[in-house]
Amino acid sequence: MARCEVICPTTVAESLEKISGINENVLFLNGGTDLVIKLQNGQLKPAWIMDLSLISELNFIKEVEGRIKIGSGTTFAQISESDLVRSAARCLSQAASQVGSAQIRNRATIGGNIANAAAAADSLPALLVLEAWISIAGPKGSRRIPFSHLQSGGVQGLQEKELILEIDFPIVQTPGRTGVKSAFGKIGSRTAVSVARLNMAALLECDVEEQRILNSRWAVGALGPTPFRIEGLERELQGRRVDSLSAEEIADYLTGVVDQAIPGRASQEYKRQAIRGLVYDLLADLSDDYQP
Repeated sequence: MARCEVICPTTVAESLEKISGINENVLFLNGGTDLVIKLQNGQLKPAWIMDLSLISELNFIKEVEGRIKIGSGTTFAQISESDLVRSAARCLSQAASQVGSAQIRNRATIGGNIANAAAAADSLPALLVLEAWISIAGPKGSRRIPFSHLQSGGVQGLQEKELILEIDFPIVQTPGRTGVKSAFGKIGSRTAVSVARLNMAALLECDVEEQRILNSRWAVGALGPTPFRIEGLERELQGRRVDSLSAEEIADYLTGVVDQAIPGRASQEYKRQAIRGLVYDLLADLSDDYQP
């Protein structure tokens, strides 16, 4: 690894002050489960590395005014073990519990997962269906934007020397007879410690008495440069009865999504079949009444 300067601030204010005084490129390090590998093999050669692991104010999970807030330095082990996340955002809890090994989950942070922006990152489809927002700070000031805008890149993407502070998303309110369920699933080359070949998150908001879908959100990862919402499917399912959901019908729709996303790719046929299996798994998880 090429030599570089390392700084270890203990507060966000200190980190922003130091960033403002550096004219060369800076990489942020926290868990380091992705970044260290890239440093070791020479993919990245920064002039400066800022270690964020001592900034305790980036490590939290809390509910504030109907929203869940998670600090960017919070590990996936903490997220997967959080009762608050499990009850309000089950898909994110499930995604966090399937990130790598126990050792990786104890080090890897959600902020790093977002910043690294790997196409197969497990937390990203869950953040899309939760309609998460990201708070960011840098030398030019602070901003808060939808996660979907952040991953689109360009002027709304993460800019040089910008630091992710926190992730927040609404707790879906369930007045009266409305119920909400969410779930996450993935397929990899092995049953554990595997990078996803395909992953998916889904959220269903239903009228409990009528068993009718009021709203649904579906997102898929490892099927392009970034995970994406499947808005056509969401429109198709609105108003449908839960007990009328057909796994085959939804699988057929998503097979078409695969064909549009990666036409002619070597993995196309594999992912056409894999996404069908994920549909059955997610529907079984989302609906107690569903029978494949």
